[in-house]
Parts: sequence; C-alpha cells; structure tokens
Amino acid sequence: MAGLTYDDLYQVSLSSLGSAAEDWKDMVDQLAKLATDATDGMVRQSDAARWEGVNAGVTRPFIRTTATEFRDAHAQAKSIWSMLRDAHQDLTAVQKALKKAVDVDAKKHSILVSGGPGSTVICQYVDRSGEKTKLKPEQVEYLRALEEQINSLIAQAVEIDGSVARALGKIHGGDSHNFGHAKYDSLDDVQRERTVQLAKRSLSLHEKGEELSTKELAEFRTLLQGSAKDPEFAVEFYREMGAKDALRFQAQLSIDASSGDDKTRLELAQSIQKDMGLTLATATDPPTGKDNPHTSFREDRTYLGKAWINELKKVGTQPLNVGLDHAQPVGYQALASLLRNGNYDKSFLNPIAQDMVTLERKGGSWPVPDPHKGDQHFGLNLADKKSPGWDPMTGLLEAFGHSPEASTAFFNGSTGGGNSDLKRLSNLDFFLSEDKGREWLPDKTSGLTDPDDESRVPAKQALGHALESATTGRPYGDEGPLRAHTREQADLFTKVVQELGANPGSLKHDGSLAALAPSLGNMSAEYMYDIQRTLGAGDNSGYFEHEGADADLASLKNNELNQFLQATAEDPEAYGAITNSQQAVTTEAIRVAMADPGSETLAAVTERAARPGGYVAGCTAEGRADAIAAADDSVKKIEEYNQKIEEGDKWVGRIADMAANHIPVAGDAASWLAEDIREAVVKHYTKDDSEATAKIAENRENFLEGERKQAARAAEQAFIDAAKERGISTAPGTPGAGAADDVYSAIIGTFTDGRS
Repeated sequence: MAGLTYDDLYQVSLSSLGSAAEDWKDMVDQLAKLATDATDGMVRQSDAARWEGVNAGVTRPFIRTTATEFRDAHAQAKSIWSMLRDAHQDLTAVQKALKKAVDVDAKKHSILVSGGPGSTVICQYVDRSGEKTKLKPEQVEYLRALEEQINSLIAQAVEIDGSVARALGKIHGGDSHNFGHAKYDSLDDVQRERTVQLAKRSLSLHEKGEELSTKELAEFRTLLQGSAKDPEFAVEFYREMGAKDALRFQAQLSIDASSGDDKTRLELAQSIQKDMGLTLATATDPPTGKDNPHTSFREDRTYLGKAWINELKKVGTQPLNVGLDHAQPVGYQALASLLRNGNYDKSFLNPIAQDMVTLERKGGSWPVPDPHKGDQHFGLNLADKKSPGWDPMTGLLEAFGHSPEASTAFFNGSTGGGNSDLKRLSNLDFFLSEDKGREWLPDKTSGLTDPDDESRVPAKQALGHALESATTGRPYGDEGPLRAHTREQADLFTKVVQELGANPGSLKHDGSLAALAPSLGNMSAEYMYDIQRTLGAGDNSGYFEHEGADADLASLKNNELNQFLQATAEDPEAYGAITNSQQAVTTEAIRVAMADPGSETLAAVTERAARPGGYVAGCTAEGRADAIAAADDSVKKIEEYNQKIEEGDKWVGRIADMAANHIPVAGDAASWLAEDIREAVVKHYTKDDSEATAKIAENRENFLEGERKQAARAAEQAFIDAAKERGISTAPGTPGAGAADDVYSAIIGTFTDGRS
C-alpha cells in the first residue's frame, strides 16, 4: 500500500490480507511441530549417539545449528503472522470507521468526500443538484472536523502500512541463509518501538541544534494518537523513555514549536502534547483500580506503578536541559502541561500533587525565563496562550478538573503535620485561604511584577474547575445528568461555602478569587436542593429530597450562605446557573407538596415549598445589582446577564431529570414542564437593558423592588406550572388561584430576608 490514498483505503478488499494471515498461522503451527521434533528427536538422538572422531565433531554441531534454525524459523513465522494478523484487524477497523464517516455522517449532512493531494481528502457541501452551496458558520466547523477525522483515519492506515513494512524488513533481516532476527509479538510493539525511536532521535538532534522533520513529527503524532488508550503501548512507551527524557522531549518540543512561526509544527506539537497526556493517564491507571504496593512496576505490562512514579517525583524538581540559558524549567512544569489531558487515577495524581504543594509551602519557587534575555514568546503549555505553563499548578488543577475521584480525595486531604517541619494545612485552605494559602503568580514570561495582570486568572479558573469536579463527582464541562453526591463531596461543598462565605469580598467582581465564580455558580446549581432546604430552615415535609448525601449548610455561621450566594451572583454566568436551578427546584418542591398535602390546605403546603426560592432570588438579586452598578458599561453588563440566563437553561433539564425520581412525569408532560420553567426564568429574570440601567442608576432600592416583584411572579408561575402538570385548576375563584396568590405574597417576604 505504498502511497496509500483515500480511494485505496475506501475501495480495497482486505480479505486477501486476512487469508494471508491465516496461511501464515498454518505455517506457524507446522514450524512449531518441526522445531519440537528437531529438538526432541534429532538433537536428542545425536547427543545420545556414541560417535567419535571427525564425524562426531562435525555432525553434532551441525544438528544443533539446524535445530536452532528451525526454532528461529518458527519465531520468524510467528512474528510475520502477528504483523499480518494485527494489520488486518487494524486496517479493517480503520476502513469501517472511514466508511461510516463517508457513507453515513457525510451523506447525512449532504457532504461530498473526494480524494485530495497525497493521503488527504476534500469535503464539500452540495445541494440536491450537486452544486456547491453557501455555508453557515456551524457548517464550516462541521466540514473542517469531518475532514480532519477522515484525514486522521487515512494517516492511521498509512502508518499501519509503514509499520508493517518496517517490521517485516527487520524480521527478515536481509540474510537468505539465516533465520532469527527481530521478533515482535504484535504490531503495537513495532509502533511503540518506532515512537520511542523518534522521540529519542528528537532529543539527540536537539543537542546538535536540529529537530525532527515535519514528516517525522507527523508520523510521531499519528503513532501516539492511535495508541494513547492502549495500556501496553502507553506503559512501554513511558517506561522506555524514562521520566526525565519523556518530560525533556515534551518541554523541548513545546518551546521550539511555540517560539517559531511554523503553524504546521505548532499544530502537530499541540496534538502531541494532548496525546502524551492521554497516554500518561492510560499508563498510570491501575488495572484493578487500586495500586498494589507489593507489585514492582516491571511486573505489569499495563501499569507503570509506584516505582516509576517515584522516579517522576525525583525528576519533578530537577532542571530539564532544553538548550536555553535563560529558561530552565523543572520536570513538574513540563509534566503539568501533560496533566491537562486525561482522567488520572488518584494513586498517581495525588502523590504528585502533594509533592508539589509541599514544595511550594517549603518556600520553593518555579523557574521562569529571564525577562531580560532572549525571546519570550514561548511556553510549555500549548493549549492556552494566556497560560504558557510556568506555573505548574494551573495544569495540575486542570487535571483535577478532569479527575473527580482524585480531586475529591485531594481537597479533603492536607500537607504537613506529623514528623514534617510544616504545620498541617488542608489542601483546600492552601488554594482558597488568603491568609494561609499560596501566592498566585502570573503565568507568563514577561511583566512578572504586575500584581493585577490578567494572566493570573487561568490558574484560578483551573481551581474552579477542580472544585467543580471535587464536589460534584463529574468532570468539569461534563454535560451528563447529575449524580448522587457522596459524603466527601457534600462535606467539601460545605467547606467551600464556609470559607468563601466568610470572605465574600474575595468573590466580588474585583476580588482576588472572582475567577472562581462561574464554577461556584455551577456548584451552587447542583446543590440547589441542599441550599433551599437550608434556607427553608429544614425539610420535615420532604420537599427537597434528592439522592445521595446532604450538604450540612445549616452548620454555617451567621449569613455565610447568603453572602456566598450574593458574591457569587456578581458573575453573570454563575447567576444564570443559580437562577435556572432555583426555579426548577422551586417548581419541583411545589409539585411534591401538591402531591401529598395531608391535612393541610393547598395554599399552606405550596407556600412553604416556595419560600426558600425567594431567599435564593433575594441573595442573587443583590449580587446582580452590585455588579451592574459597579460596571463601567451597565448596559453591556445587563446584556451579559440576559445571555447567561438563557445559556444556563441546561440546569432546568438536569434538575427535571433528577426530580422525575421523586414523582414520575410522563414523557410529553416532562418536556412541556421543563419548557415552561425555562420560559418563566427568561420572562421574569431577563431585563430590558436601557430601562434597567436607568432604574439602577436612579435608585438601587427601586431596582431591587422590581426584582422582588419579578421573583414573586416567577414563584407564582412555578405554582401554576406545577398545578397544570397535576391537573389542578388555577382559574379565578378556585383554591388553586388563591394558593398562587399566597405563594406570590410569601416570596415578597423571603426575598427581602435573602438580601440581608
């Protein structure tokens, strides 16, 4: 398949390759029998024969050599069969994926796929007549993604073809009179060998001031990309590279790619950095989910183990020679850029994190390039220009954001104490406390003395992502359903609210931890049942029950919960998440109250169920008013709030899905109920930008009075929506209408309490 093209891969029949693999399997079996017969028969008889003289001195060695050749022939045949077998399996899988992309995905979107230059394709949208059409932005994005997907599949096929060819050449060895050369158990072994070879060649070339060619770099990317989730490949790659060379290779590649102007090499380096992270996550994931301290890492082909991790920890604090006299990053800085990708097991990630925190607490600092020497436009992290990776805590925290189990355990843990010369300090306090916590340094290569530089923000945003993961049990950015919280997760959320609720100034728009607010809004939305139960002074009636452990927010002092919500709501994204979740939970609580009012009136139970929503609305309205009043452009700020309210409607669906476990809702009813909740949020919480700006500028209290009435109408609407689903009339003069009025009046009061 030399010069493999799209048409080659799409059209080729792989049946003959499969047949060849089967034929070689027969050859392996026959040679195995011959090798056994030669050893057990011919050699044994020769050794037992009573030969003497010249004949004995010639014949015995000849027989032994012949038997050895039979064994080598069997080994060589087995290697050839392994290559053909794996090539057939892998190419079949690639071809199947290719045909799905072309015959299903492309056709579904009216996309024509045709062969492009070399091993590439060209994708084009066509109308029914076959003519090109004008594209929308989302169509352009899908077209690009599909083209990249198909080109990646072709590149995998080209690499499989090349790997097999190289392997067969080494297996044969070029000597027609001698069997027994390179031996491979699988194609993975060949590809891993080549991947390591290219990485070490890159290190060697770098010492001479040279680098891998773009073609070689693309080959490395394809090899790694196709095997990042293969445990044996991942383990052997990192084991053969060793911790130091793996990190040195990554650091040199990143610095070279980010400091140059070759966009192709930069894109390749970005992809390699991502896949090296995914590969490391695979290699450090224990097969059983638990690390066995009694097992040496060399005894397990699918897990690096503690010995390799210990080696990594030694390398973590040592300088990496990257060929620059003004930039000498240490191992942990290079590692942190890899950690941004992948879900890491806590047995690997947490010891590394503990070591990094301990290092900082002991006064250690992370090397940064000398701003007075050389070009400063380079970095270790290629995923985000605002965060070039000199502060490794950013990458570490992003790793926790993708690794919920590890994150929960880490933030419930601590450093110091015991025999340590450090005072015991919880990891949560190290990152959240302004008095006892870390010093947040700008993550950039110049202007390091500016304390207010925006480049500090990525590390704090990463902290928010990590806390989301730790308190929810879901990776940051996960769009799936809510999960039942564990006791550890719920307790951690309580601690976060306690720490930040006692210091709300840090969360306000100009506070030192304001970058956390969007994540805190998501966390609050997820824990809305707990929040409303607490603000309702308990839940004896079971209106706010949910699966999993409860957060003990009632144990907080003073107004810590109120202050936390107020400060968090100064961020529009956080406000949008909290408001949508509050309206959904309020509607659900009213539904539960309606379902079983007991001996009480409908008005009494639904009013009690709705009250906590008023508290939340009062808290968040206070925060929104503060943010709008403080904004340089109030109109723009209000527009941002309106936008985030609409974008936060995903929380309605999540709460509705969880609520269905309390009182099941039929499919159609569930859909319109969720849609009614979304409409209520938009109707009652979005603002006319010019009118709201004028009101808040004229009199802040008048603005908040309007907010109070809208919150009451929103709660009234929650009652109406719940009543509609339960079949309860709210027509004038009915008990339902009277109960709706009572709910409105109740919110008028609790809204004010929430502001205090």
